[in-house]
Amino acid sequence: MGAAGLASLAGLTACGVAHTATDAPPGDGVGGDDELPVQTGAESAPGGPEVVTGTLDSKHMSRPTPWAVARPKGVSGTLPVVLVAHALNTDERSIFGKALNMQGVLQHYVDNGGTPYAIASAAVGRNYFHRRADGTDGAAMLLDEFLPMLEDNQELDLRTDRFGLFGWSMGGYGALRIGAIVGAPRVAAVAVSSPAMWADPMAYPPRAFDSYEDYLANSLFGQQDKFAKIPLMISIGSADQFYTYTRQWAAQLRPPAAFGTAAGGHTNRFWRSVLPEQVEFLGRNLALSHSSD
Repeated sequence: MGAAGLASLAGLTACGVAHTATDAPPGDGVGGDDELPVQTGAESAPGGPEVVTGTLDSKHMSRPTPWAVARPKGVSGTLPVVLVAHALNTDERSIFGKALNMQGVLQHYVDNGGTPYAIASAAVGRNYFHRRADGTDGAAMLLDEFLPMLEDNQELDLRTDRFGLFGWSMGGYGALRIGAIVGAPRVAAVAVSSPAMWADPMAYPPRAFDSYEDYLANSLFGQQDKFAKIPLMISIGSADQFYTYTRQWAAQLRPPAAFGTAAGGHTNRFWRSVLPEQVEFLGRNLALSHSSD
C-alpha cells in the first residue's frame, strides 16, 4: 500500500469519528465545493477492464440516459455490482477516466484475491438524486430503470438482488440517499467520498434543493437511523468544504461509520488516494452478503 493509502488508514476508525493531526475544520474559503470543473465524457484509463456503454430510455429523466459498466478482466460468471453515483459536472464515464480510474483499482484488488464485482454508472446531469421541480428524479431512474436493465442484460451477467453503492461529492449524497431509501439487506455496503450535504435548512444552494420543503423532504440529516444495518465508509479531506457538515452528520450514526480523513480538499487527488480502501470495503461486504445466500 502506498503512502496515500497509509495516510487515509491513519484517520480511519470503526468506533467513532477520529481526530488526526490534519483533522481540523477548514477556514472560510478553504477547499472547493460541489461545482467541480466540467469532467464529462472522460477518456477511460488504458490497460484496465473494458468499459461497456449504452443508453437507457428513461422516463424519470425525461431523456435518453447514457450508462457505463466495467467488469474486471479474467473473471467469468454472474457478478454483483456496485452502483456509482457521479459528482456534479461529471457524467457516467467520469469514474472510469484517468483521474479516478476506479476500474483499474478494482482490477488490482481482484488480481490480488479480492471479491470480484462490476461497477455501473448512469448519467443524472445536475439532478442531485431526488425528484426536482422539473419532474426529473435521478435516484428513481437508478433504482426503477437502471438496476432492472442491468439485471436483464445477459451480456453484462450481473445480479442486483444485493448491491453496493459508491459516490463522490453530489454523488456521495446520492449514494447515501439511495442507501437510505433501499436499506439493508439489499444494500450490502455504501462507500462515499466528500458527500455534498448541508446541515442548515436555511442555507443550501438551489442546484441541490428547489425549496425549503424540498430540503426537508430530501436532506439526510435526521435519517442516520436508516444506516443502522448498512456497513458505511465515509472519506473526506480535512480541507474539504463539506468536512464540518459530514462530521456533524456522521457523529449521529449508530453504530458509527468507518470515517477516514487525511490532508486534502474536494479534489480528484484526494478521492483517488482513498479509492483502494473503498474498493476493498465494498468487495468485502459484498462477499459477506452473498456468502449467506
